[in-house]
Amino acid sequence: DKKNESDFVTRNRVEDLLFETSYKFIVNKHFPVQSRQFKLIQILNSDPDFQSYVLLVKIYMSLCQINKSSEVDYYKVRCDGEFRIVIPHNYSKATSNYLDEVTQFYSFSEKDDFIIYDDLPIFDLRPQQPEINLHRVRFDSPASVQSMVKYVEISNVFKVIDEEDKFLIFIADNVLLVDNSGENDMAIRINKVGVGVATVFFNEAISFIPCFKYAESEDVILFTSPNIHYSVSQAGQFCTDYYGMKHNLMDALILFVDLNDEHVFQTCKLSELLTESKTVIYFPDYLLQVPDRKHLINLLDLAVRIRNISFFILVLFYLRRGSVSLEFLEREGSVRKIAGPWKEAILYVLNRATSNPHYDAVYDRQFFNLNQHKDEPLEKFIDLLCVNFTKYQRFIDGEYQIVPTSKQKAFLKRIICAENPLMFSEVGSGKTKVILPLLCQTFLSNNVEAHQNFARGGKLKSTLVILVPEHLVSDASTQVYRYCLNLNFRQEYRVYDDIFALMHRNIKLDGSIKQIFVTSFNTFKKSLTYDMICAKVWPYREKVLVVADEVDDFLDRNKLVFNICSNKANAFDRSMLDCFYEVSRAAYGGMPFPDISLSNNADYWKHLHKKYIAIHREIQDASRSINKNFGIFNEYTLRHCSTNIVRDVEGYKGLIARPYESVNRAMPGSYYSDVERTIYLTYVILTEDIGKYDDLFQAERKFISFEYWNKHFLHQLDFDDLVYGHEKLSEIVEKHPKTRDGLARYLYEIILRRMEIRDKSRSVNSIDVIFNFDCIGFTGTPFLDNYPTFDYIRNGRKDKIPDLIDRSFYAYTSDELSICDFEERFIQFQGQNDHVLVEYVPSDFIGESCNEMETLESIFLNEERRKSAGETRFNTLVDLCGIFKQSTIHDVRDLIKKHFGSERFKFLYHIDPADNRDRVLCINSENDAQYDEEFYNYMCHAYGASLRDKIFFFVDNRNVIGKDIPFQLVYQRHYGQPLFRKSVVLAHDVDDFSRIWQAMGRSRTMNETKFSIYKSGVVEDSNSLSGARDIKKQDLTRALYIHNCDCKMAGNISSIYLTLVALHNLSQKSFYYCDEIVNAFLEKMEKTISKKIAWHEGQLSRQVLKNPVPAQIFLHILADKFKRSPNKAVSDQDLAVDNIMDTLLHEIVMQKFEQRVPSGDIFDEFIMFLSGEQGSLMEISYTKQQQKQKQKQQNKNQNSDAMGLFNRKNQLQLMFEAENYFEHARVAESDLCRVFLNLPCSIPITTIAYDFGEGQQKINLYPTLQFLYSHHIQGSFMTPEVQNLFKSFDSNVTKYYESFLEKTKQDQITNNLGMANDAKRGSYEIKEEHNFILPNPMYTIIGLEKGTYIIGMKEQFNIHDIQNHPLKNSIRYIADEVGFILFDNTEKRSVDSFGPYFIEQYIIMDFLSKQEVAQNVIDYYHKHKGILDQALQAYDEKQGTGFVCWRFLMNETVKTNDCWA
Repeated sequence: DKKNESDFVTRNRVEDLLFETSYKFIVNKHFPVQSRQFKLIQILNSDPDFQSYVLLVKIYMSLCQINKSSEVDYYKVRCDGEFRIVIPHNYSKATSNYLDEVTQFYSFSEKDDFIIYDDLPIFDLRPQQPEINLHRVRFDSPASVQSMVKYVEISNVFKVIDEEDKFLIFIADNVLLVDNSGENDMAIRINKVGVGVATVFFNEAISFIPCFKYAESEDVILFTSPNIHYSVSQAGQFCTDYYGMKHNLMDALILFVDLNDEHVFQTCKLSELLTESKTVIYFPDYLLQVPDRKHLINLLDLAVRIRNISFFILVLFYLRRGSVSLEFLEREGSVRKIAGPWKEAILYVLNRATSNPHYDAVYDRQFFNLNQHKDEPLEKFIDLLCVNFTKYQRFIDGEYQIVPTSKQKAFLKRIICAENPLMFSEVGSGKTKVILPLLCQTFLSNNVEAHQNFARGGKLKSTLVILVPEHLVSDASTQVYRYCLNLNFRQEYRVYDDIFALMHRNIKLDGSIKQIFVTSFNTFKKSLTYDMICAKVWPYREKVLVVADEVDDFLDRNKLVFNICSNKANAFDRSMLDCFYEVSRAAYGGMPFPDISLSNNADYWKHLHKKYIAIHREIQDASRSINKNFGIFNEYTLRHCSTNIVRDVEGYKGLIARPYESVNRAMPGSYYSDVERTIYLTYVILTEDIGKYDDLFQAERKFISFEYWNKHFLHQLDFDDLVYGHEKLSEIVEKHPKTRDGLARYLYEIILRRMEIRDKSRSVNSIDVIFNFDCIGFTGTPFLDNYPTFDYIRNGRKDKIPDLIDRSFYAYTSDELSICDFEERFIQFQGQNDHVLVEYVPSDFIGESCNEMETLESIFLNEERRKSAGETRFNTLVDLCGIFKQSTIHDVRDLIKKHFGSERFKFLYHIDPADNRDRVLCINSENDAQYDEEFYNYMCHAYGASLRDKIFFFVDNRNVIGKDIPFQLVYQRHYGQPLFRKSVVLAHDVDDFSRIWQAMGRSRTMNETKFSIYKSGVVEDSNSLSGARDIKKQDLTRALYIHNCDCKMAGNISSIYLTLVALHNLSQKSFYYCDEIVNAFLEKMEKTISKKIAWHEGQLSRQVLKNPVPAQIFLHILADKFKRSPNKAVSDQDLAVDNIMDTLLHEIVMQKFEQRVPSGDIFDEFIMFLSGEQGSLMEISYTKQQQKQKQKQQNKNQNSDAMGLFNRKNQLQLMFEAENYFEHARVAESDLCRVFLNLPCSIPITTIAYDFGEGQQKINLYPTLQFLYSHHIQGSFMTPEVQNLFKSFDSNVTKYYESFLEKTKQDQITNNLGMANDAKRGSYEIKEEHNFILPNPMYTIIGLEKGTYIIGMKEQFNIHDIQNHPLKNSIRYIADEVGFILFDNTEKRSVDSFGPYFIEQYIIMDFLSKQEVAQNVIDYYHKHKGILDQALQAYDEKQGTGFVCWRFLMNETVKTNDCWA
């Protein structure tokens, strides 16, 4: 689609796809190599949303070819979730672009050959070439108030068919219906709520701005969009640019994440950042409030377009406090670009002009002056803050929508003043919506008492870091922007929505100005692994105050740590892969340890078998959700990821079992890269859903060798049908079930060989943050472990560690509480939610369901049965355990409609998985609207109090906060009943009471909403059928609550180990820890683990136990845990005697790395207790659950969270001058840019040693400068020696290449000398000596001679450029990473002679790109070298050159060979 400029799938790429088959053959026939077929195939095949569209384009282009017709312009629209191609009668490129954009964002459908939206037909597709037109609508202000704007015109408007005066306008996720058919004034509805066009005078700063005013209130809406055009009076000005201002003259410095997941800064024109937005300004205070920087940029553009200087100044004040740096261009050469009042306004805001008392008087009133209350007592100051706070709220029914309560005021004061830094406030108490913004405003004030308390015994704070879970970042940032941009006129402070703004050199933490950073838990931890940020933060960390919302999640034992790592390819050989496969199969099938040909480490495989049995038990949860904790996704759910779709889906099709990331890489987000678990889960998915690998099998089936067929498929399949056939993998297995094992084994080896493992890693955990910063925080589920505060550590205290949070309502097993005592503590935990009615319902039927929709239907039937027994009808379902992963919201809608009929519910509330927006899907149409104020008001008008019976709330496990929450409170206040009539919570296999309570808290009216909690193991009896009862009086509640307290207190082995690591970091004055044991499974396999653990343990012992403060902290933490144990032997043990702490540290470390054996003494009890609820001494769980990182990553071409790629010290800058570069570049030999990029480095980037029984040989790969410029290398290769090599190039090409060849010859002489001195002969071995190339690079290589190769970028070397290459007489052949031979100047076809068939070529392929054909060649060379020679002698190269033509070259020879008879 050449009209398509935004999507990655373009017309040219589709054309490339059509020639994919030809490419595989013609590439060896010396045709031009200019295409990117393989990358294209991956992109198109892996994106299911584009498959149908691509098919349509292929058919369309084929028809054009058949008919010999010219190309016809067409529109691409998306209806009912699929692409539709429409060839219009009249074509417009602008219309094409807009239709493509708007139909993908809004829900259009097709019915009776009409494209419709919300049951309104807008395009008639019945004609062969339909009329597709967009319209313009002009609005004049009906009021007498006049401004510079004479009228507003909106373009790209849809006209309703057969309705001459009805139009649809799509803008900023809203839909305006314009109806001019009535006799009276025009009717305008936004999401079905009436509005009118107005020009309103709000105040002196916001005046005479064209807007939309609600028909039933005084609130107004400001829309901004490129489709909105304003006719502005020129006011008699001859030169309008003087009075107006060209908006592209202002620059903004913006932080963003680039294509390689690196944080960079870029200066952009504000005009380049414009989008659509909607801003609501509330009556009667008319305060300007925006949720993000994007809205401010749009509003600034609006002010310029309508020439409203007062509004421009106000928005510019706000924007300057956002995370941007603003500059403007006054002159360009001798041309004055800006002058007059606009220049004066900009200088005024930037504080570069002389004083302007008139402006000061106008804008001072737009800002709340908190600094005038510097000496007020804190309690009175909070009251004043709360009075101001109400002015930000919507005014409804004569009162403000949100008014801070006395309880909230008291809670805010406790957070600021209390000795316990972490506070508990019950679910639904307004922590995010009320407490957090008030806390930020307090910080930005200069109130003395408040800041003395913020100091927490240390220095006064100048930086506030707000930490929230990933899913709350957007909401928290919105609250800060809404409430913190209009404080203290002229005070310098900044609000940043990305902690990586600290990467900019101008942002300092020295206290010169106040700053607020809003970020997620993991992003903050990630930032502390960057040396540049650490160097900036460490000296001033005492001036930083950290505020953690949902602090229990921050300190969750399974989510403590964040890792960044670089990866490398694994070195699994086929014998090792066979062992993994046999052990996995035995554990999966419940078989004893297999009889396999073991390596010299049989104990490792036996231990692995036991571990796999334990993992298998763990994943057999009744919800049939293997991916519940381990990130195993299906193809549909991957489309919800914000990471790159192509890599995600390719990873899904390749490795599948990917903890923490769905792509085919190691696990950057996990603390331990538990490759063993990944390998087993891959086997599970491969066994249970082999159809997922249809594409992988089709690509790799041609490399199945004859002997593999002979061993596994001899009596099931014909060899030619298997290798050359077209049946899918799933079809073969269905027809021939006995082939499953052989096919699974073949693909299993391919998948595992491509799996990456970790190379280096750094980690920061939440305990490091607690130890190094003054922290305060709050939560609604206050169950967490206890740690010392920064103030405790700062003062070197050794006494008992104070509680981080009030624990008076905890209930432990060891307390043996009576019923009354338990209920008293539980009531204290409940707070205002003191009358919650719950019924526990058995959920074991979930395990018997065949699919997700069958499970949902069973829940519907069960609830209908209970309703008939007198229970309340439910309208809310909260999927806490994540059962519904593969189903779409349309599947849920269809089932609701089928089960309840089309009239019971009218709407289905859900969260858009792509961007977490609140949406409402119409039950009877495809209309999917935003759930916002307008939609809620529409439902109130349409249904009144019964609206709760018309909307079904479907809340998945990703969503714990939504836009519906404020409406719950408004609905209850207005109608006296809860919006959530009854909530069904699917807890099933979730035993964490904190999570269950949070899921219930999704209803903010817990005392009025009834709950059904579906839980496995519940026995249904007469009591359970009697309906909901008080939650605190039920036995299961008590069991879950006590279990929760026990678990949070005990933690697990990983959490106590991470405490040790944090204490070690503290002693080293470091935020992060560099892992010393990166791949524990390899160390265990190679029997080197014991030595490394001993060294690691020694480090921890010296830095923690030999250091008085860390030693006492560790002692107190363990003693506090042990005294709560129900086991008297543990609780009564004195830890301060007999070197018990040294032994305990040893046992913890050994257990963490799975090397501990039971000792038969008290330490077995200690370790069992510290292992939490596992109930065994084998920790098979990950250190943390799947991270919802969603780091707003864009297209990733490299490792996620990769370390050290191109640090400044590794960067190389080269330059040359040319008077006329066009002329300079016309001749290849004189084009210095090309010459530079082709220069080879005489220092090998990779050296591989190999031995096939004749002595060790070496392969050196020398990179080109262009290859070093890529992200295929590790930055550490760019040493001063490498950089100086290129810097010394003096434009003498001949001399440089002579020196290069001389150096490579010396390297070969050195290698040969080493081989002659090598006494060891006869052993087969391939190993790396050093390697700085990252896994799976795209490359081409030049073969110069045996052991000497130049590696360059994909397509850098090809047959067309050889004649101009300085080494043209030395180049013997060129190949790419797949094995295609692009050029061959050798004469012999032999595996022992240098050339495209030489064994070294395939060692390189196997090492770098893990191609299956390379492994086949190596195996044959090692075991059946004679067959290779025989096949080469018979091969005529008609199908191509190289072993990439394996099936043509080898299989016929092998089939006729006597050795396989």
